[in-house]
Amino acid sequence: MVPSRTLFGFALDTARKEKAPDYNMGLKDMTQLSQALAKHERPPPRDTLAKAFTSIVLEKSAKHATPLEDSEIGLVMATFQYLRKTQVAEGERDLTFEEMVHMMNLLVNGGPERPAEAPNLVAFAKILGDEINRREEAEGEYKARGLNRLIEILASRNRPREAYEILERLWTKDPSLVKPQQWTNLLLGYARAGDQEQMVRVIDLMTDRGNLFDSEIHQSLLNFYWNSAIDVEMMRKWYEFGIARGLDPTRRAQAAILRACSYTNNLEWGEAIMRSYLEKTPTTERERNEAWILILQWAAAKGKGFEELNQLLGVLVQKAKDQGLVVKPDIKIINGLIAMATHKKDAYTAERYLTLGRQWGVEPDQSTLALQLEYRLDSGDLDGAKIAHDELKGYWPALDEHPRHALRKERELRLTNRLIAALCKQEPVNYNQVMGIVHDLDERKARLTPDAVSALALVHLQEAELHELVDLLNTHVYRFSAEQRAVVCNTLLEYCLDPSVLTAKIWDAYNILRRTFPELGMQQRTRMMMAFFDRGRSDMATHAFGHMRHLDMPGMRPSIEAYVLCFEGIAKAADKESLNLVHNMLRLDNTVEPDTRMYNALMLAYMGCYNSDQSLIYWEDIVHSREGPKYNSIQIALRACEDARYGERHAKDIYNRLKRFDIPMTREIYAAYVGALAGKNLFNECVEAIDNAEKEAGYTPDVLLLGTFHNALPRIKQAAMDEWANKAYPTAWAEVKKLSKKDGYIYERPHRGMIYNINRDVPA
Repeated sequence: MVPSRTLFGFALDTARKEKAPDYNMGLKDMTQLSQALAKHERPPPRDTLAKAFTSIVLEKSAKHATPLEDSEIGLVMATFQYLRKTQVAEGERDLTFEEMVHMMNLLVNGGPERPAEAPNLVAFAKILGDEINRREEAEGEYKARGLNRLIEILASRNRPREAYEILERLWTKDPSLVKPQQWTNLLLGYARAGDQEQMVRVIDLMTDRGNLFDSEIHQSLLNFYWNSAIDVEMMRKWYEFGIARGLDPTRRAQAAILRACSYTNNLEWGEAIMRSYLEKTPTTERERNEAWILILQWAAAKGKGFEELNQLLGVLVQKAKDQGLVVKPDIKIINGLIAMATHKKDAYTAERYLTLGRQWGVEPDQSTLALQLEYRLDSGDLDGAKIAHDELKGYWPALDEHPRHALRKERELRLTNRLIAALCKQEPVNYNQVMGIVHDLDERKARLTPDAVSALALVHLQEAELHELVDLLNTHVYRFSAEQRAVVCNTLLEYCLDPSVLTAKIWDAYNILRRTFPELGMQQRTRMMMAFFDRGRSDMATHAFGHMRHLDMPGMRPSIEAYVLCFEGIAKAADKESLNLVHNMLRLDNTVEPDTRMYNALMLAYMGCYNSDQSLIYWEDIVHSREGPKYNSIQIALRACEDARYGERHAKDIYNRLKRFDIPMTREIYAAYVGALAGKNLFNECVEAIDNAEKEAGYTPDVLLLGTFHNALPRIKQAAMDEWANKAYPTAWAEVKKLSKKDGYIYERPHRGMIYNINRDVPA
């Protein structure tokens, strides 16, 4: 059966059902609560909402659960606030204190993709902290757990000052309630905020209270700066900051410094640290591997080539043998070199390091393949990236099974999403290849990033796979934050605004866009409406306006500007049906008060639809309004006089008023006045007006004036006008005749002849 295409919707196959939005059923109840509160309607039962909250806690606390998304946090927070404010009826369950603590833990484990500020997360954490503090049962260990978590959240989300205030309150009440780790969290919080002065004060304060700035905290601080885009200057400053009791930095702290120096080619400063590091003999296999990695990275940063690194590796192996150790390079050492080359965007060198490993009998592991996927993507080698991805698939079961691999899995999924987005942008797209990767991720119940969803959406649109597009969006965008949804929304919007795409495809994409993204703003919807007008589809534009008009959200409903643009588009399209439809919407819209600009647009619309008599009624409304007419109003009214009954009387009345009140006459208004007289076949009066143009209005006859006279005349008088203009104004008339011509005949105006292409458009 061939699917049928409806006029205002995409092709529908009744045998196939769209995939429902992918979210926890508890979120559905929470969404209903938000909608009910916004519309002042009855919310779902309190007991239902409490169970919904519990279901979210249970789902997100499961072994392989994904972190709470920003969109989910907003709904859960609104539900929690509602439950706080409403009384628990007899027989209804209330949220337990343990559930609140579990929810706080979920907020701490927010996931690496969440923005640093995370306003929803922080706001919810504060509300939870207030409730924990308020409840009498929260005394003791439980209360400390909740508020310690709040300190950790605030410190990690660029709010160290607030974290410090809570820590102080806890310390004042009972110092044992403050976990020692919170001092480190607070110090790292000020490091994120870039407040060096406050960091020193925190160190002084924690020292006074018996929590020394020891080597472990020093190491944590250096690792933070290593992970913060490798901030070498800050690493240098804090490496040299004195550690309590005169202790030396740990080997790991020194390793972080040496890695940073190698990655950024700051070798001179690191020389002394390297010597100090090498003076200490590694005591474990892990320390020996780390030392070998640092030595090789240092040599590579100094410009040592492939053969020199190979020789250096041989020296290290021989030295270990001399010490009675049977060792050989392992993949971690090779990965250390590849990681540095990947950071420096040097794919060629990274491949050479891979060859070096194979020479020593070292085969790639999961980390190697992930690095290979990354540097091949960076270099644009998509075929090579696909090969690395296929080899990486063999490690998926282990990554998915063990929670300790969560960060590795997150990184691998991020790279796979990059691969999908890149493959979708190839010309031509290898459809089966892309969908194979997407299917694999579906099997793993893995998330797609906004960039990957956007790229896939365009592929589905190009392939006219509308149901697949809807399924894709329903699976992923409902879990995205507002910023992430905007990425996908803007991609679909730009597709809809692309003039090279067929109108039928645009209409289908637009309908999916507006249904999936109800938050689509008025400005974006207006752009969409104007795009349909530009395509000559005023019917579609009017429907797009109607969709905007029927939205419940006040900020999304059409403004005066949107109405004006719609009427202007209808005027150019001469679409009477759309005019009646939109004008009726205006009459019923109590949120919009028509002004002069709106009446101008109505005049244009009715004049464009060959009802100039109605246009002049709105001219009278303007004249008698408090705001009064603008110059554009006068020009539009005179244009309407060309075809209105007794238009010459109205035109002369307008002209005489302008003269009587000594209102300056613009070139465009004077030409419109001549056009109004010409439209009523007042040839001699037009000639007189043109001859007196310089005296009456201060303008010599030009292309606009003569062209308007010609175009507004009936067909039978155009030859006479041509003869007169050739004699009276030969230079200006010659310029007019250089313009192209078109047949001005239409059913509503059968008397019109050939007209010159003169732009007489007037904006409202």
